[in-house]
Amino acid sequence: MTIISAEKWKAAKIITIELKDAVENLQSTPTSLPTSEPAESQISITLAGADLPVVKLNGSDIPTIKYTALVYASGQNTDSASQTVYWRMLKNGASLSSGSFSVSASYYWTITARYFDVNAGDTIELRLWASSTNVNWDYDAHVCHYTRPFPYASGIVADLWVKTKDIVIHPALSQGNPQVHSNYRHRIVNPQTGYENREETDTEFEHFERWTGYLLRIGLGDLYQNDAAYNTHSSYRPYYRTNFIPTKIIIRELK
Repeated sequence: MTIISAEKWKAAKIITIELKDAVENLQSTPTSLPTSEPAESQISITLAGADLPVVKLNGSDIPTIKYTALVYASGQNTDSASQTVYWRMLKNGASLSSGSFSVSASYYWTITARYFDVNAGDTIELRLWASSTNVNWDYDAHVCHYTRPFPYASGIVADLWVKTKDIVIHPALSQGNPQVHSNYRHRIVNPQTGYENREETDTEFEHFERWTGYLLRIGLGDLYQNDAAYNTHSSYRPYYRTNFIPTKIIIRELK
């Protein structure tokens, strides 16, 4: 049931989002991970404008938006015993976070590094090492998403009816015998009330409220940001994580 009537509302504003495909690399021969932290990262990406999703408001640049990046890396522990993979995330040369995880004998591993607030020109890195040279890596990918869209300058308060549409699961990786591990929801938010955790959803929503700052936050890259998650699997590499992402948002402001 619709909750709007034309005489009470300004003309519709439409946010459209064009997502870009992930850039994937699959090595023909796996590379052994070093057993101590390398001086240079195996994966280093300087983002270009072409990497970012195209987000428009009524066909023009949107006033308020942030971008996130996901970097995936995968390989296998070919050792007969469980081994440890270590990782470090960097942005523009500064360390964001680091950690480790265990990989069972003969299992494949995948790491998903989640970078918040990136822009064209930023260099994002993922550095990897392991407890044994029998742990290798042979796959990496990166993709950018949007988050925190708002049809006005940051800090403006407006009474808005908002409807999200055309939600997709993204990215769809195609190389390296991929299998989706989990799909992350986006969160409907309202900084005006200070209560962000009203709803997380993977479906279209329609809502009227007083908004300020931004309309929603994407899961991987914003709700979970500047950190990494890992998965292991006996058969699949990459065993990866994705986002449910609206590719259209319709907005009407109360007169």
